[in-house]
Amino acid sequence: MKRFGEQRAETLLRANNGQAPLTARTNSLKTSREELTASLRATGAETRETAYSPLGIDILSSPGLPTLPAFREGLFMVQDEAAQLISLMLTPQPGDVVLDACAAPGGKAAHLAEMMLDEGVIIALDNDPKRIPMIRENMQRMGISIVSPLAGTAARYKEKTFNRILIDAPCSGLGVLRRHPDARWHKSENTLKRHQALQRRILENCSRLLRPGGALVYATCTTEPEENEDVISWFLATGGREFVIDDPRPFLPPQAARLVDENGFFRSFPGEPAMDGFFGARLVRKNA
Repeated sequence: MKRFGEQRAETLLRANNGQAPLTARTNSLKTSREELTASLRATGAETRETAYSPLGIDILSSPGLPTLPAFREGLFMVQDEAAQLISLMLTPQPGDVVLDACAAPGGKAAHLAEMMLDEGVIIALDNDPKRIPMIRENMQRMGISIVSPLAGTAARYKEKTFNRILIDAPCSGLGVLRRHPDARWHKSENTLKRHQALQRRILENCSRLLRPGGALVYATCTTEPEENEDVISWFLATGGREFVIDDPRPFLPPQAARLVDENGFFRSFPGEPAMDGFFGARLVRKNA
């Protein structure tokens, strides 16, 4: 209530009690959004284009995703619209060496590979070895060859340096509660503190792996400043003096510019607009 005010807090709470949208991201290596829309509708799905992501399609109804030929052929991946915009903020180029530091199930790694035209290297790091096969299976279905899944801890990984780094940090998940309704009974203020400590370690470690002139995007699916701008402020005030916040609006679709605040931070909230609650900050390492 103190943070958002009574009326907005009630709006956000209602949105987090509602049904989450089912959104697909077009695999631009294989098809276009227009072609994918036609394919989905021809097989009985009801769809509409997303308002912000140029690759997104909301699937309003369908016979079932696994039964759709477009799914089996790797023409799309299920991914919320806000998550699609986070990947666009990183602007990887063909031939880049990229780290996706907390990668499973691989949606953002696949999107980055598509942006890179499947040319270069992406290390898809995840701390849970049991989730690595999931990343590998998704890349195979999508026809992507440059993603290398790797079990490892983002707070300690030191094997390579990178042009681009994406940190989709472990967080309280308060921006996606409607996707995990049982989680609301297991959150407390200590949850924020515990995640913040880990987020700081991950950002501090991964920042050392970024080459001069490179870009790093720090993102979470939470609405809380303790896990978002407070982590960025701490980093810039301590070990991150070689970094500056870079305005992501030039890299986002024009219609998404309003989701970036005066400090250069991307924010979306459940129901504002109709996507998950995400935070994103783009940092650039100064040239030596």
